[in-house]
Amino acid sequence: MEDINKRMLDNPFSLEGNTTVITGAGGAIGGATAKIFAKAGSNVVVSDLNLEAAKKIAGEINAEFPGRALAVKTNVTDTDDQKALVGETIKKFGKITTLINNVGWGEYTPLLGITKEYMVNSYVLNTVSTYELSGLFVPYLEKEQNASILFSGSRVGDTASPEFLSYSNAKAALFNMVRSMSVALGPKIRCNMVMIGSVDNGAATLDAGYTQDMLDRLNNSMVMKRRGYPEDIAYGFLFLASPAARWITGLHLYADGGGTYKSKMPTND
Repeated sequence: MEDINKRMLDNPFSLEGNTTVITGAGGAIGGATAKIFAKAGSNVVVSDLNLEAAKKIAGEINAEFPGRALAVKTNVTDTDDQKALVGETIKKFGKITTLINNVGWGEYTPLLGITKEYMVNSYVLNTVSTYELSGLFVPYLEKEQNASILFSGSRVGDTASPEFLSYSNAKAALFNMVRSMSVALGPKIRCNMVMIGSVDNGAATLDAGYTQDMLDRLNNSMVMKRRGYPEDIAYGFLFLASPAARWITGLHLYADGGGTYKSKMPTND
């Protein structure tokens, strides 16, 4: 505990000497998280199915912090790729302090028009892959101080979301899994989740089925009157991975701009 106690005094949010693996790090949230973790002192493995996107993020990090980032192509649903991600991380940096299971995807689906195959595939991508990958990382995480596994959750996983049923069901399962894993892996490894609200992911948001009119109405319904930025989520991950959160596990941290609100009182609208 001496190293952590010293870092707490110097900077409770320092990740100096850490190695962090982030899946889906070629995207907006994962990329922002990789850059912020690197600035906090951590080595970063930028893992993504899109290798060019991963290389771009890693290149930007290494330009500012030489040798601090590694890009790895990973299909998180493929066992061989999962094992390769662990192996390449250890080969490059020799240790793993934090795993961020950030990969996830959902889109609009008609409530009664979802096939069994589609439902299962959504569960495999959003939930099962994180379980499998976490298991491969555990032997390495157990060796480190303040080790943690973090997960990208979603507000659709704890609210009625019939428009995104496959995705919301998978995220609801993930919500419970994080609590169970925090009990099973504690006290050596902390497990926490960032519950993500509506974030401006650029074109990816429109690809998920939103229109600009929908987004405008969503902005107006939010307590903070805007959607999140990728950095807003990244700082949530930073807190949960840092020494400042060393006594926090099993938490679902809501980064959602206060959520949405509509008055229950009668209006003239």
